[in-house]
Amino acid sequence: MAYPEQPSADMPLTTRRACPACGARLAAWLYGMCFALPDGSPLPSRYDLVACRSCGCGFADTVASEADYIDYYRNFSRYEETAIATGGGVQPSDRLRLDDLAGYLSQHIGMTGRIADVGAGNGGLLVSLRKLGYRDLTGFDPSPVCVGHMREAGLKSQVWAWPMEASGVTEGAESGYDLIVLSHVLEHVYDAHALVATLLNFLAAEGKLYIEVPDPTRYSNFSFPPFYFFDPEHINHFGETSLRHLANSLGLSVVEIGGKGLPLANGATYPALYGLFKQGAETAGTVFSDQRVYGALTGYIQASRERLSDLRARILFLADRHPALAIWGAGSLSQRLMSEDWFPRDKLVAIVDRDSNKDGLSFMGLRIQTPETGLSGLPEGTVVCYAAAIAGEQIARDYSSMKLPYTCVNIIE
Repeated sequence: MAYPEQPSADMPLTTRRACPACGARLAAWLYGMCFALPDGSPLPSRYDLVACRSCGCGFADTVASEADYIDYYRNFSRYEETAIATGGGVQPSDRLRLDDLAGYLSQHIGMTGRIADVGAGNGGLLVSLRKLGYRDLTGFDPSPVCVGHMREAGLKSQVWAWPMEASGVTEGAESGYDLIVLSHVLEHVYDAHALVATLLNFLAAEGKLYIEVPDPTRYSNFSFPPFYFFDPEHINHFGETSLRHLANSLGLSVVEIGGKGLPLANGATYPALYGLFKQGAETAGTVFSDQRVYGALTGYIQASRERLSDLRARILFLADRHPALAIWGAGSLSQRLMSEDWFPRDKLVAIVDRDSNKDGLSFMGLRIQTPETGLSGLPEGTVVCYAAAIAGEQIARDYSSMKLPYTCVNIIE
């Protein structure tokens, strides 16, 4: 399907994928995202970012299937590495975030409540809830490795892959959960409506559902690399209105909804939108329409294009003055940059990353290696560029401790 280069208010597009909030298939085109992905990745190297013409939700109109995303989170999850992934509570900022969320939830759920964290990663939120005194806790995640980490921590956990069919849940689901948590999960899910609908089968009559997602209306308010919030994994961009509609269409009403800022390891703040819902829709069948997300995403795209131009100049300046280029960081920032036609691939000699889940993967014709292996014996005059949105300071310290002879530069400063 060919999309025009600019969105058109009077020419709605029929999308491949239904809107994750309301199910409509008419949208306005916003931008075409491209990625250079490791060989074997089931995710697409391109998708079209669109905004629903009915409810205003932003989403990736992707050629990939739901099965492709299930495969990715089962076998390629970047949340398995306990030392560097978020959601496990190892980093102080991550622990602060999870403890804060546990404290909020404890105001709405009694201490004897049964709680399920869906998409629990390594179980950091469950650990925070356990510290508060909760005992009936269960974590579900599509990654067997993450489930293994939760079990090692003494947490009840189970592999459960999207679309979360009822047959996939057996352990402790009979009597219903008093709280089900979807914290930074729905932005990843191909069919968010189906997932939430299935989960409601396991929610007690008086139970509550907590949802937390990135807040697209505030993407431009924070200093991140260009297009940071558009990566291969984040395929849904719910605004408050579209989140309300998703809940309403499934028979839920709002207990509380609002924005928050999440602390990150580098001292930055991540914009998030949260909602607590209960059974009983207020206006069943109503489609709420709000185009604020469209306007916010359009502005963010324009700002990102300008920042990308500056980043391009910086990278080409370094490539022009050094005979070889090494990249530290094989995450979404590198994937976006290396997909650009102007990226100096001919000078790329090494790609390194601390994530053991990426070690050995083929990427841009090179093998992703640990820094100790990949940065050994590089050509004289090589410049090592670290491309990490959050862990830049840690990489700088790590590199300094290695006592290597190459120039090392943070390309997003």
